[in-house]
Amino acid sequence: MPTLAELQQFARYHLVRRVYDHPARDPELEVVTLGYDPKAFEAEVRSFEGRFAVREALRGSYRGASWPVLEVESKPSSEARRRRVLVLSGVHGNEQAGILSVVPLLEQLYAERASLANVAVRVLTPVNAVGAAEVSRFNGEGYDINRDFRRFYTAEARLVRDALESFRPDIVLSLHEGPQDASFVFANARCDVEQVKRWLSEIEAKGTTLARKDYFGSMLPSPGLSPSTAASRLVVRLWANTLGMMAANGYCDERGIPELTLESSWKSPDRAARLRAHVDLCMAVVRTLARQ
Repeated sequence: MPTLAELQQFARYHLVRRVYDHPARDPELEVVTLGYDPKAFEAEVRSFEGRFAVREALRGSYRGASWPVLEVESKPSSEARRRRVLVLSGVHGNEQAGILSVVPLLEQLYAERASLANVAVRVLTPVNAVGAAEVSRFNGEGYDINRDFRRFYTAEARLVRDALESFRPDIVLSLHEGPQDASFVFANARCDVEQVKRWLSEIEAKGTTLARKDYFGSMLPSPGLSPSTAASRLVVRLWANTLGMMAANGYCDERGIPELTLESSWKSPDRAARLRAHVDLCMAVVRTLARQ
C-alpha cells in the first residue's frame, strides 16, 4: 500500500503540469548527480562546430542567468539522406546522464560518419536548459515540459513540436532517467517491438543492465522493454482529455512517429554505465537505419 508521501509524489509528477513557479529541486528523489556544468557542457557541444551544424535553438532565463538549448545536426553529404533520427536530451534537467551522453554520442557519430552518411541525426540539448542548470526536473517557470505536449504552454515543448514538423524524423529517442534499478525503454505504439528487443539485446551485450521492473514497480514483459498496450493508450487518452497533459511519447504516437524513451537509473553512481546506455541505444538505432 503506497504511503501518503508516495501518493503526493505521484500526483506531483504525473497529475500536475505546473508543480511550482520556479525550477525547484526535489531532494527526496535521491538523484545521484554526475557533475553537470552548464558552461562547460555548452563549450563542449559548441566545439563540434565544423564537424556538425551547431546553433542555438532557444534560450531560457532564470535569476539573471540565461542558458541555451543547442541544436546539433549531422552535416549533409553528397548522398541523399533517407532516414532521420531526432534525439531529445535533458527534457528533465535533473536527469544528467541523458545530457552528458551527448558529447560521447557526437564523438561516436562523427567517428562512424562514413558508414552513417545516409542518416541525418539532430540532437536538441538540453531541452530544459534552465532546469539542467538548476538541477531541476522543471523549467524556469516550474512546468514539467514532458507533461506539456497537449497544450504547448512552454517554449521548450513548442520547440520540440516545431522540430518534429520541420525535421520529420523516422524515430525519436528521448533520453531520460528514473528511480528503478536498471535501464528500460518505453516504446510507443508506432515502434516495431521485435526491433526494439534486438536493440536492447545489443546494448545489454555492451554492458547495460536491463531492468525487470519499471519505475512503478510493474514487471516488464521482456527485459528492459515497456511496450505500448491498449490499456496504456487508454490511460494516455484519458490523461490528455481530462487533465490536458501528454508526454512526448504519446504526442509522437498521435503523429505516427515511433518514439523510444530510455530510462537509465539515476540511483547508480557509475557515470560511465549511465552514459553508456544512452550512447549505445542511439548508436544501435542509427546503425540499423543506415543499413536500411
